[in-house]
Amino acid sequence: MGGTGAPPTVSTNPAAPTAATTPPGGPAPPASGRGPRGPQRRRRGHRTWLVIVVAAVVVAAGVLGYLYFEAKKVPCGQRSGTISVWQDFSPTEFPAFSKAVAQFEVANPGLSVSWVNETSPSPSNYVAAALACQAPDILIGASDFAGGLYYDGFLANLSSLLPSSAFTPFLPEALSDNTQFGGVFGVPLNVNGVAMIYNKELIPVAPTTTDQMISEAKNATVTSAGTITTAGLVYGLDSDGGYRIPAWAAGFGGVLFNKNGTPAMGSAAWANAWTFTNNFTTVDGIEPKGITSEATWEALFEEKKAGIIFDGPWDIEEYITALGETNVGVAPMPMVSQTGLWPEPLWGSIGAYVALPLASGADSGLFNASVKFAQFLASPLVEGELWNSSGDIPSLASTFSYVRSLNVPFVNGFLDQFYNHSQPFPNTVQMTYYWTPFTDECTAYLAGSVSAQGGVSAIQTAVLQSMQENHIAPY
Repeated sequence: MGGTGAPPTVSTNPAAPTAATTPPGGPAPPASGRGPRGPQRRRRGHRTWLVIVVAAVVVAAGVLGYLYFEAKKVPCGQRSGTISVWQDFSPTEFPAFSKAVAQFEVANPGLSVSWVNETSPSPSNYVAAALACQAPDILIGASDFAGGLYYDGFLANLSSLLPSSAFTPFLPEALSDNTQFGGVFGVPLNVNGVAMIYNKELIPVAPTTTDQMISEAKNATVTSAGTITTAGLVYGLDSDGGYRIPAWAAGFGGVLFNKNGTPAMGSAAWANAWTFTNNFTTVDGIEPKGITSEATWEALFEEKKAGIIFDGPWDIEEYITALGETNVGVAPMPMVSQTGLWPEPLWGSIGAYVALPLASGADSGLFNASVKFAQFLASPLVEGELWNSSGDIPSLASTFSYVRSLNVPFVNGFLDQFYNHSQPFPNTVQMTYYWTPFTDECTAYLAGSVSAQGGVSAIQTAVLQSMQENHIAPY
């Protein structure tokens, strides 16, 4: 999987998006705009890379699915033929994926790939598909979503199928994010997370402390008739989905989980992070009120109406296209002045995950072909294409080193954040219990029906309750 030969042909900067034709076996790329993405992309989800609904019930369904398989041993039909994929690529990434499909089919006569644009996969619809023997052969998404499915017995342990040499080409951080209990459950396709992105026309120099950030943002903010028309900063606590806030919690001394695996979201540090980010609108006057979607703040930045945002490499090409390469800066999120601590955003990897035949209904030939396609998606060729089309940072050490050697400023900014101020993205089933309580309690906090401390304490209680109900230690 991957290699250490000559680097792929890549450009020094991501190419502007081009129209993608539809190769055999798949639908056209998203026509326009941005779909919701998973928490890790966040991506968008992006990001976006999943605001998971009714997480406790859903993961319980995953456990029940595993017990169903184990107790009933209900056989699936032996499906052959086309490799099915659920994918969550952004508009700028999709051309690289589409090209990869065509290249794989040419190199492997008799094999074909089809996909759906599953922009908001959740355990509920995956489990339903798996219990009907209709799970996709390949799932492309965030490691915590896939990690929960692996824990519940839906995804293949690739360590038992491939030699150890198949995994040595990857960056340790990327491989670790797709490993549980010593087993590799997915092939990493990139490394990603958020950093501070700023418009140099509004914020000429990257602030290094939050006091400086707020001061610079105030200087860049423009109001008209009491309405902010140009925002010095846009965070959008109501659009966070729980993905970016752990960075600020770390800046106030908090963590997501303790070292023994127990959740730790109910601390004063978490409450302080909520208050601090909400103050951007209520106290500091640098952010418009009512930013409820990522699409909104992305558009404001592209329209040169926002000085600072916090986003990942998956969107960088769009920002460069809108503002010009020399006007887009990327730097670590600034140190919290009140504590002297640096924010630590979640850094992880989007991966390709292979369903077990009990979930997908694949026969042995199709299952093996799916493993082969997952490996191909993480090849230097495809990772080079993803870099060219969208600025995705490669997970393969050789391709990563080549991209890093190009000395592209935005890459240097993201890697400064990654290597100096970040935390590993939790890929465990416990993490899947976090998203919905965060969304619910953050909404209540912004509506004024719960305090910051009350909201984070409620998240803590909900996660612990879900862990206990599903017998996930320690609780």
